[in-house]
Amino acid sequence: MSYTLRDLPLPVKVVATVFLLAVGAGYSSAVLQLHIQDSKSGKPMPTPEDVVLKFTGKKKFDPNAPPPESPASRLEALIVAQTEEINGSTMAGAFTAHDRGPKHLKFSEHVKARPEAEVRAERKGEQRVLVQWIRTPDAERKAAYEADKFVPPAGKTPKALTAGLKDGDAVKIKTLIDSRCVTCHSKGGEKEEPALDSYAGLMKFVPPPPPPPQPDKYGYIKVEEPISISKLTQSTHAHLLSFAVLFSLTGLIFALSSWPAWMRVIGGPWVVVMVFADVSMWWLARLCDEYGPFFAMAVILTGFLAAVGLFVHIAGSLFTMYGLKGRVVIGLLFVVGAVAGGAFVTKLLVPALPKPKVEDKQAADPEPDAGKPEIKKPEVKKPEDKKMEDKKEPFVPVVVTPKKPINEIDRLLTRPLDPAGKPVPLTELKFAGGEDGGMIRAFFDKEKKYADAMKSGSPAEQDKLKAQRQSDLNALVAWARSPDAVRKSSYEADTFEFPGGGDKAVTPDFVKDGKVKIKTLIDNRCATCHAPGKKQEDYPLDSYKGFSAYLAAFDAPAPKDEKDGKAEAPAPVEPKAVKPVDPIPPAKDD
Repeated sequence: MSYTLRDLPLPVKVVATVFLLAVGAGYSSAVLQLHIQDSKSGKPMPTPEDVVLKFTGKKKFDPNAPPPESPASRLEALIVAQTEEINGSTMAGAFTAHDRGPKHLKFSEHVKARPEAEVRAERKGEQRVLVQWIRTPDAERKAAYEADKFVPPAGKTPKALTAGLKDGDAVKIKTLIDSRCVTCHSKGGEKEEPALDSYAGLMKFVPPPPPPPQPDKYGYIKVEEPISISKLTQSTHAHLLSFAVLFSLTGLIFALSSWPAWMRVIGGPWVVVMVFADVSMWWLARLCDEYGPFFAMAVILTGFLAAVGLFVHIAGSLFTMYGLKGRVVIGLLFVVGAVAGGAFVTKLLVPALPKPKVEDKQAADPEPDAGKPEIKKPEVKKPEDKKMEDKKEPFVPVVVTPKKPINEIDRLLTRPLDPAGKPVPLTELKFAGGEDGGMIRAFFDKEKKYADAMKSGSPAEQDKLKAQRQSDLNALVAWARSPDAVRKSSYEADTFEFPGGGDKAVTPDFVKDGKVKIKTLIDNRCATCHAPGKKQEDYPLDSYKGFSAYLAAFDAPAPKDEKDGKAEAPAPVEPKAVKPVDPIPPAKDD
């Protein structure tokens, strides 16, 4: 006695019907998701080229196509970084805030005479010209360097460029490099290594262009990395485990239909077999370098055959499960589903597909409006953004006080101002004693841990360290400006209450119970050199007695104020007579 789907009770039929329709809808959505993810050409269906690219990273070699653009060299990356810092990750600041060039080309001199926006536009022009020179073929690049005359490609000459670097239609490229790079990276410069004062030295950071691609015997070249093994393993797990169960159930339902036995024998396990074949093609395409593209094309075939088999499972089972009326209802459901699916594809899917990339050569070298300031839309901050801001490290401003220093330590640790009233850049500060020297850099680039972090640390780590070191400096300045009784007692107790709560950003090693460990701070920032057996042992700062020689007030003894044991910086007064103090000399090895 045979038993088919037609003989099932109505409730069982309804459950089986809903299951089959749900599987069909789910499979359709999975296919749509796959198309959105893998259709690189902008077409609704992934093309064979898309599939080959995904699983092998290869594409057909086109001898008429322009050669792929070489990746940015190390030198180029340093020049175009979007920051004005100077460290191991960027040298962009050498064009602006940290410009060490001759006076007639120096940024700080130009901004005195002209609007800063205009000067910055010219410096952007310098950066673009230098990038163009770097991307020039080696023979032309070397000739331009030796002749100090580089002619940018047609239509690529920046509208804004420093006048002193122009030579008709050409640019004085060697002069540009000497002014922005060689002033530091040369013998006797601040950073002798690496030396950039020769063409050979520069080329160490400009690797030779890669050789032209050579297609394999089937005409394919590798242009990118294929899908990773880890992602492929994850997809394999999902398909073989879940799909095997799912499509075995749809196959079982189809096997109970009233179609001929041979059709049910073949069609029942068909989808599961095709899924296994499809996954096998993935791995063969990924791992077989020579024939990978052909296995990748087979993925399209096995996927299509699996989809056809699933449609047969669903439609073949449903149309044999019911009589005429039931089949009409099933047919209407199929029509409604097709119309809804078509509308979804045309109205939502196709517009969402990635558009094919159109190369815009002008975009690679945009020309900003030299005199037009950038207009930024006001940023609307979300509540969660505000919460994140509250968790950030506190911003610590540079201590630049218009007050006159009250003692020698105060003077050595107070950053001077340039003629324009702006803080002198850190790297321009003289690291020495004497009237024109200072010890600020002992907290920053003259300390090894800080210098190493500026070379290899992440931007977030660098910003955090800068804030901590500035707070350390602020704490020591506040202590130096405190009354003598407060200074001495806090030094001996190794605890100093930083006015204004500034201890929140001080290096954690120098904070205990909300107060600054001032003696520990001094030992780490000053006594490392100024102590017996150290570089500056003749000027010891490893005891309060040694320190006090440089804490004497310039005009009168510092006022005493021991109220609550807190430090209050005295109001500065104009000095009547400077008390002679034996200055700390330059470091012996600086």
